[in-house]
Amino acid sequence: MKKQFAILALAALIFMACGEDDEPTAEDCTGEVCTATVGANETAATVPTNLHGTFVTELTYAESNSPVDLGTEATFTISATKLVVSIDGRDCFSIENPVHRFGATSTSGNYTFKAACIEDIAFNISANTDGTLNEINLEKASGTGFYGQFTVR
Repeated sequence: MKKQFAILALAALIFMACGEDDEPTAEDCTGEVCTATVGANETAATVPTNLHGTFVTELTYAESNSPVDLGTEATFTISATKLVVSIDGRDCFSIENPVHRFGATSTSGNYTFKAACIEDIAFNISANTDGTLNEINLEKASGTGFYGQFTVR
């Protein structure tokens, strides 16, 4: 009886440990890496520490030409110079070298990661005036163009 209880307890422990979090983490992502270059009317950027972290979001606004459907969940892991993106139903990928676009500066609170090697998309990390994450805008990487907006769930 003790042996059966021990086996049952071990099986329950394994099941609980494996079932808690099946979302990929930044460390788990082995997908494509896009290394963006600074383009015309852009400057290199470094994302401040108050915006670092992992954020579970949902695309709560989408234009009709958006490459991501309205309601799609995505997890973003933000660090100083790297963004790891895991959009439901797609392979995860990462983007290095954020920029300030279209004349923005570090005081604007916007940091853009261009994933031109994926689908000509970019992710604009937008901060609130208090420095916390406001939203992540889905944009065109090669120029102007807005596709939608991810908000924290």
